[in-house]
Amino acid sequence: MQEYYEIINIVYIYEERVYGTVDKLGAFASLVKYNKDGIDCEVLLENDEFAIVDEIVFHHVEEDNG
Repeated sequence: MQEYYEIINIVYIYEERVYGTVDKLGAFASLVKYNKDGIDCEVLLENDEFAIVDEIVFHHVEEDNG
């Protein structure tokens, strides 16, 4: 059995005034996805350009076949 957690960070992007999710969190900059006016965007933002407002944690359990 393999057990792991998946964490999704919900962010508020100050300049765009929208919420999004962090795809890859870095020390100084992060890859952020969001939707504005029906257009999906994926941009590299410095970490001071957004705030993490919540996180969603998924607990995964995979059974071994054997």
